[in-house]
Amino acid sequence: MNPPSRSLVDFVQAPVLVGDPDGRAVYVNPAFEAAFALDSESIVGMPVANLFEGGGREVVLSAVAQVCTPENDQSARFGVRVGERGFLGVASAVEAEAGRVGVILLLTPEPPGEGRLQSFRREILTPLDELAGCFDRIAEWVGGQGSEECELAMEDGIRAIERMRKWSSDVAARLSNEKEDDLGGDDEDF
Repeated sequence: MNPPSRSLVDFVQAPVLVGDPDGRAVYVNPAFEAAFALDSESIVGMPVANLFEGGGREVVLSAVAQVCTPENDQSARFGVRVGERGFLGVASAVEAEAGRVGVILLLTPEPPGEGRLQSFRREILTPLDELAGCFDRIAEWVGGQGSEECELAMEDGIRAIERMRKWSSDVAARLSNEKEDDLGGDDEDF
C-alpha cells in the first residue's frame, strides 16, 4: 500500500487555500486547517467566503474577484482577522492553458502589535470627529458675535484637528506600506 501523496504546499507553515473559479475551496494545507480549527474534508467544496467572518468575508471576496478579473495580472493583498489572530494575505490567480482556473490564498501572521495600532488609529478618529463637531457648534453659537481672538482660537483648533487627521492617515499609509513590504510589495518611503 502506497502512502497518500502529498503536495509541497502541505509543508508550508502558513495557511494556504486554493479555490476554483466558482469561489469554492478545493484544497487547504494543514496550516490552514490548524489556523481555522477545521479539517479539509469539511472545507473542500465550501464557498471561500463562508470561511471568514464579518468584514473579512468582503475583504477576501474583493481580493478573489480582483485577481480573477481577466484584465488584471497582479496579485491582491489584504488583511483579515480569524478570531483573535490577524493575517496578512495575498491572493493570486491560478492560470492554466485554458485561462484562469482558480485562486490561491496565502496568509501570514500579522506582526505583533499591528492590530493594536490599527485599532488605536480608529479610536483616535472618533474623538477627532467629535472635537470638529464641537468647533462647528461653537462657531454657529458665536455666529459673528465672537471676538477676533475667539475666531482665531477656533481656526487654530480646526487646523490642529486637520493635522491630527493627516497624521492618522500617514500612520495608516505607513502600516499599509509595511504590509506590502512584508508580502514582497514595492518599497516606498514614508
